[in-house]
Amino acid sequence: MRRSGLGKLYDRLTPEERFRLDVLAMARGDAEESELLTNTCPKRDYIMNDWGFVGRWEAARGLAMLTYMDLAKCLDKIQMIEALRVALPYLRTVWQDDTFWAYFDGHEAGSRHAWRRAGKEGDPPGYEEDEDERVEGMDPAPEEDVRKWVAKVAEVEKPITGTLDRVEREMARQGLSVWKAFVGFCEEEMALDASKLLCALALPIADRARTLEELAARLEVELDAEDVEGYREIMGQAWRQALAKGA
Repeated sequence: MRRSGLGKLYDRLTPEERFRLDVLAMARGDAEESELLTNTCPKRDYIMNDWGFVGRWEAARGLAMLTYMDLAKCLDKIQMIEALRVALPYLRTVWQDDTFWAYFDGHEAGSRHAWRRAGKEGDPPGYEEDEDERVEGMDPAPEEDVRKWVAKVAEVEKPITGTLDRVEREMARQGLSVWKAFVGFCEEEMALDASKLLCALALPIADRARTLEELAARLEVELDAEDVEGYREIMGQAWRQALAKGA
């Protein structure tokens, strides 16, 4: 704006216009323009409720939302794992069918090639057009090979299932650590029950936390006390920094 000769109009900008122009200036790295927009912004005097009260509400709301986001992330991943578990049997069937047909397609191609190289005419045994002849001339060896390869395909599912189990346990442990830290933080810093705060904020964290607790109990997940304390300390620092703004 300043370069276009309209710098003298800075004091006429509405708050919305000033905000939008400042965002654009910062986005393009124009710190000088951003500083002008900030310095020319009209100053106002305000009367507000004590920051010790208002600040606590803002900090509590912010920390509760961050906790909810962490819990939601973990639970969403767990739901994805469960969906993949449901899909695995169907995928195994597809893999086994593909293995079956790939083997027999290869066997037929090899049989026909060997038959021709041997100077034979017509179809090789087991691949005649007449169904009765085909059944009579069929080699039993491929069936044994197919069973072996189909079994190997089934074994591929085991490491996938194991990985899903490990990720699920880790997500349950991580989410539950955050929740336990939040519960401890509410008790120590605010002398409040976490569920009461969440009811006041109308956040569905408590329901999701209960789901996570039930899952962790079923999986026999053990929490790391250091992880819980680390999360709780981060929340405490954020809380104290928010309150310090009004000091």
